[in-house]
Amino acid sequence: MGTEDLEILRQMWGEMLSSTPVEMDEAAAERWWHPEIEYAEDPKWPGSATYRGREAVIRAWHGYLEVFGAVEMKVEELHDAGGEVVALVRLSGVSKGGDVPFEHLWAYVCRVRDGRLAYQRAYWDPEEALRDAGVSQPSRNRPRAAAPSRRTSRPGTGGSDGSR
Repeated sequence: MGTEDLEILRQMWGEMLSSTPVEMDEAAAERWWHPEIEYAEDPKWPGSATYRGREAVIRAWHGYLEVFGAVEMKVEELHDAGGEVVALVRLSGVSKGGDVPFEHLWAYVCRVRDGRLAYQRAYWDPEEALRDAGVSQPSRNRPRAAAPSRRTSRPGTGGSDGSR
């Protein structure tokens, strides 16, 4: 993947995490997501699925927003894994309706094509994502960078404890 794709993803998350609260920024998705993007939920996620195409992925993220309220997302680390990038993203907030607090560190294995995010696979267990991507000793041997965070209603929030 290399430095260029790592920088593309850093910029993407910087913009998407600074977008307007409550709604997903579809204009940013249009700019940053490849038209043929594929998003795969972790098989541990109840009813997990794989979504193909920008519109299908946007609908999936909107589905998360129907269940979960305002969420803080913070990209804690980005790891260059050769042909992929592993993003460690902490999500926290309070669930919509039930007012149940949640916090979880998710991992996403990502690929860029034509300067846009083309593949994203969610992992409940960050160590599993790092292993699958071939990243060893992540905090010592791999380049990493953090992206800005913002309290926002963002997709990718959920999980058995309400985190995603």
